Amino acid sequence: MTTSLFGFRRIHFRDLLRGSSIRNSQSAIRNLLLSLLLCLLVPSIAGAENRILKLTPDAGPVIGGTVVRISLEEVAILGDLEVRFGNRIFAKARRLGRSTLEVMTPPGSPGPVEVRVVNDFWGTTTSPAVFTYLAVGTPRPVAAAPELIRVEPATLPAGSGEVRVRLEGRNLSATSQVLVRDTAVPSEIVGPGRLQATLPAALLAGAGTLEIRVTDSASGGQASAPLLLSVENPAPRIAGLELLLPSQGGSPGTLLVRGSGFRPDSIIQVADAPVKTTYRSEEELIGKVQPRVFETPATLAITVSTPGPGGGASNPGKLLVEVPPVVGRYVVFTSNRNGGRNHLFLYDRATTRLDPLDEANNPTANDAYPSISADGRFIVFQSDRHRGQSDIFLFDRQTRTLDLLPEANHPTAFDGFPKISPDGRFVVFESDRLHGRPKIFLFDRQTRTVSELSHANEATADDGLAAISN
Repeated sequence: MTTSLFGFRRIHFRDLLRGSSIRNSQSAIRNLLLSLLLCLLVPSIAGAENRILKLTPDAGPVIGGTVVRISLEEVAILGDLEVRFGNRIFAKARRLGRSTLEVMTPPGSPGPVEVRVVNDFWGTTTSPAVFTYLAVGTPRPVAAAPELIRVEPATLPAGSGEVRVRLEGRNLSATSQVLVRDTAVPSEIVGPGRLQATLPAALLAGAGTLEIRVTDSASGGQASAPLLLSVENPAPRIAGLELLLPSQGGSPGTLLVRGSGFRPDSIIQVADAPVKTTYRSEEELIGKVQPRVFETPATLAITVSTPGPGGGASNPGKLLVEVPPVVGRYVVFTSNRNGGRNHLFLYDRATTRLDPLDEANNPTANDAYPSISADGRFIVFQSDRHRGQSDIFLFDRQTRTLDLLPEANHPTAFDGFPKISPDGRFVVFESDRLHGRPKIFLFDRQTRTVSELSHANEATADDGLAAISN
């Protein structure tokens, strides 16, 4: 009498269901109750082991002793397993996993035999696979090279963790090995012509294209043609912006960009110009913005660009730059530091930057007596660049252009000591165009007209060195 896993007399499950051998048997009743309980707990087990997926190898010598790995579609957890090579029973099957067995072939006769796996406890038998016995001296056939047809999914997001992919093809077996960029990755056969491979996070850290191949020792190590799997960057998206201005003038500002889909190679663009970008997380980037960007009030367009595959440009963000007023921010002055000639310079107290005003100064002349508008945009000054004769000029710092003020200057007279109104519209200056005596004149930038302040001037006196308010 043989015993089962639980010490009861072994009875086939099919016999229990028919009840042919358990009448009037107290021990048999216990076995029946146990079997019924197992069926309630695992109702799907009785139909398991219905197919052998692969024999590796599927041929060996007639003398036996070939170690064969059997890949099954599904295996019951309980019960002893027998492997039959034709009519020969080889009961010493070793479990290598839930769906893989290993046996050693018994001696046989040349030619093919059916191989089946029998679960004596459940009374189930697999459909047959074929093992070929080879006569002594007969070369073992080489299996066909593996082929890959499809990988699913075909696209994965960059930065994914460990991911499992499904491979479909032909001539795949339990000995098939999946290679990604020529590096082996864990894999297992999950059905006829189907493999499941695990891609480690390191392979998916950055965007690019992965070549996937399958090789099999049963086919002499031949490798399949590659399938391509695309690892794509996500599309970046901006949700919020924050500009942190430096406490010290002249230093870069810090732009915080918050959103989603950011990658280590994402770049912040401010007004279509890339800035130095630091990746903090998928939801935050930091950009360094040069001082000139936030010196002037403006609405700046902010985007994030991520290279492909995938990626692209984000939705546009808008950043309002509001420059707090600095009383006495701009200082314009004269210096002879360049070759001994007087030239104009502008110092910005908010940013500590010095502007040499190259577009306003003349390298061969003396430029002096500057006056600046309240917003720091317009500067009027006196220059002797016209054959040594003094004239007045106006420089626009915003457009970086010089106005020669032809309507204000006299072709032969002295014009100098200009002062501009705080709003930048009027320029008052001194000129000796009337009988050689200095008098006060007013130039209107809006109408481009000049007039003598006759009610201020006195005919027999010298009048000049004037200033003007709004």
